[in-house]
Amino acid sequence: MENAISIPHVRQSFGFAVHRRQTFSIAWSSFGMIVRTPAGVFLLIAFPVFLVLVLLQDSAHWGIQLQPRTGYILSKHLTSPLTEFADYRVIIPLLIAYFVGQLVWRERDARLSDSVDATSVPEWVVFLGKFLGLGLVLSALMLNMTGAGILAQSFMGYHDFRIGMYLQILFGLQLPEYLLFSVIAFLVHAVVNQKHVAMLVSLLAYFYVVLSSLIGIHHNLLVYASSPGWSFTEMRGFAGSVAPWLWFKLYWGAVAMLFAVLARLFWVRGRDTSFRARMQIARRRFTRATAGIVTMSAMLIIALGGFIFYNTNVLNEYITADELMQRRADYERQYGKYEGIPQPQRTATKLHIEIHPDNEAAVIRGSYRLVNRDAMPIRAVHLEPAFYVETRVTFDRPATLVVADEKLGHFIYRLDTPLQPSDSLTLIFDVELGPAGFRNSGSRSSGAGIAILDNGSYFTSGALPVIGYQPLRELWSADDRRKHGLSRQVTLVPPGDIDPHETSEAAATFEAVVGTDANQVAVAPGELRRTWEKAGRRYFQYASDVPIVGTHVFFSADYVVHRERWKHVDIQVFIHPGHAKHLERLLRSARASLEYYSTQFGPYPYRFLQIVEQPGNFLGMGVDGSGVITGGEGFFLLDPEGDGFDAIFEIVAHEMGHQWWGMQLKPAFAEGGGVISESLAWYSAMQLVKNEKGRESLRRFMRIMREPNPWPPIRTGLPLLRAMDPWANYRKGPYVMHALSEYAGEAAVNAALRTLVEKKASSLATTMDMYRELQAVTPDSLRPLLHDLFEVNTFWTFDTKQARAVRTPEGTWRVTLDVEARKAVVDSAGVETELPMTEWVEIGIFAAAGAGEQLGKPLYVRRHRIRSGAQTITLILSEKPASGGIDPYNLLDWEEGDNIETIDVEGL
Repeated sequence: MENAISIPHVRQSFGFAVHRRQTFSIAWSSFGMIVRTPAGVFLLIAFPVFLVLVLLQDSAHWGIQLQPRTGYILSKHLTSPLTEFADYRVIIPLLIAYFVGQLVWRERDARLSDSVDATSVPEWVVFLGKFLGLGLVLSALMLNMTGAGILAQSFMGYHDFRIGMYLQILFGLQLPEYLLFSVIAFLVHAVVNQKHVAMLVSLLAYFYVVLSSLIGIHHNLLVYASSPGWSFTEMRGFAGSVAPWLWFKLYWGAVAMLFAVLARLFWVRGRDTSFRARMQIARRRFTRATAGIVTMSAMLIIALGGFIFYNTNVLNEYITADELMQRRADYERQYGKYEGIPQPQRTATKLHIEIHPDNEAAVIRGSYRLVNRDAMPIRAVHLEPAFYVETRVTFDRPATLVVADEKLGHFIYRLDTPLQPSDSLTLIFDVELGPAGFRNSGSRSSGAGIAILDNGSYFTSGALPVIGYQPLRELWSADDRRKHGLSRQVTLVPPGDIDPHETSEAAATFEAVVGTDANQVAVAPGELRRTWEKAGRRYFQYASDVPIVGTHVFFSADYVVHRERWKHVDIQVFIHPGHAKHLERLLRSARASLEYYSTQFGPYPYRFLQIVEQPGNFLGMGVDGSGVITGGEGFFLLDPEGDGFDAIFEIVAHEMGHQWWGMQLKPAFAEGGGVISESLAWYSAMQLVKNEKGRESLRRFMRIMREPNPWPPIRTGLPLLRAMDPWANYRKGPYVMHALSEYAGEAAVNAALRTLVEKKASSLATTMDMYRELQAVTPDSLRPLLHDLFEVNTFWTFDTKQARAVRTPEGTWRVTLDVEARKAVVDSAGVETELPMTEWVEIGIFAAAGAGEQLGKPLYVRRHRIRSGAQTITLILSEKPASGGIDPYNLLDWEEGDNIETIDVEGL
């Protein structure tokens, strides 16, 4: 036929290859849609720029620049688990909920859904394509966050970028957090089928994940996308934290797979969107292949969940916070009657420790020499081994185990022959530290304060058995005690109620032999006596013939070791390779502290001083027993420059002070105890800075201490003699001691503290003991000031209203200061009572400040009698002044700001 029309044959294909292309096309289109929206531009451009600004702004601690190492930046600023409500990073899951709504409703909002739904593209292709499109957006965000981190490091002059670490952590550990939340957002939109309602439900799901602990849900198997946190430091790497994280993420990935199937089953297609119609469609979509995926997901959930439960609840004990409080209440109720009964005291400790970093295990064999220092025979020894470790004990004489309470951790051994006064016995013990799977927290360690790792192993004497009932295990909160039926209120008694003859913790000689891998250095308290190698392992012998107190800490790591001597003291510094940039600053502070404190407060009694870097990004330092100071890796990020404020020097000086205040002089368990330990340690550091580096350095130091972080100043509270709040212990107390040293004399105050150490070395000290020694060296004329500083909660406020100067015909300078003064006493309820003031207060006039100085050369600093209210002070000086005011060094007015003013020079 001439008019026949030839229709070309179109080969239709609906196979996997076509679906794959369709999926990628939808993914790319979805990606393009998001990145062109204002929210997408904000997430991919504005947010990374904001991160750069945050990194640059938050790159200092105590005003000191931090070395912006990649691991630290990633851990602190660029990553956070989905379960953590993490400051500005909360915007990411909120935007995910928004983007999912835009993607799901994209065609319907454009009124193209009828055309799209009529195509042959399966709904699972549409769902997967949109999910992958969102995944591309989040991947782009991870790349831009990598760029933000690198750019910030470059601005700060740091170029060891470690791009591989950025990609590993952001793509391998952070991206899955966001993808898991994306799945549940897609499911919510598919089921709810109301755009804005579904966005709200998605946000509610997010807040459930974040706030689940507040409603008593703590197990990570019960909170979607929850997992133990991973951690990374340069010393220990990931330290086994990724494996528990991964098991939980695989479990939640299986749950997400099930959620994705449900989202696909309820995916809206067509105009009939009633629930009944969608249920019918879902049943039709539930094919054999779908059933196979559901079955596989369910099997994975059961298998992975069972494996996780076996680790967290069978191999390890899972205990909630409420259960732990109940045990503490039961402990006190059952064994509190034994508090204060005579028990033998430890006078010598000997340990042999084998640390096996590769196996994450350690074995301790040790002994205590226990002496009866009471006047009565001891018939039973109460022993408490550490939780979560295997402990076996024996005595060197017959003893019978009469109480073995493993749940509450209390054991009682009855001695066949009572231990007579001044007699001794030996307790022999074996302790095994080893991982048993992982906990709900993710820790693979053997217990709190114990971590045996490939590099950076540490544990404390908390892993060893202790003698006697332990009051610190009791409940302290008044509400918790009432809830558990405990009537006795545990409070700190006033310092005057302490028995002056109550003895402190018994000190003991110490010896430890520690074995570790051949490429590591082992650390234990004491002077290093010798090292040797045997059977491919390294051994270190540490000992202290001088009795020591406090917690003992043990380490094994690939340390760089610095050793030097200061007189009789063996100084040992153990630092991770690459972290020794400011080693000399640290050593300068240690040497100066030993010299100044020994001269002023009494000899340093130990033959060793150890400063040990501890795994973790903690920015500070701490004292771990006699002669031992530890600092987190974060402390070695501090990067002071030149001769400005040197936080390394000051912090080391403070921790060195604790070797006198806290180690030699033990505070009583009473009100004001923190003043004895913390206030005196900071006071000591302030005096060291003043004598070693000058008053200008001290002024910079005190200005940093006045910053409201982490302890904002408070006016309400108890007097310093009874102080219990952190601001009084860490800030007000040092200010008060420094003011007294300026008024009464540094030598007199330090002599009083030296006498305090000598008198109370073998007993517990209170603030009343300290106050009596300070009274003895304070002149009568300063007794009212002493009273105001310690016995009442006094605050002075000084203000220089105007400062002016004019040159006289004789060539001198007449300076006039208009000042105001106020004095008030504040009680514990916050009620202020203003008092008349007639105090001797310093007036200071200074020359122009040089570069890096806050105040110039002092031209005049003397005390004047100052009364309450406004007054004018006139002085004649020979040199041209630049600034001046009242209480220029903030001895009494601890809030710096308006004490000093620039002097207006008339006629110029």
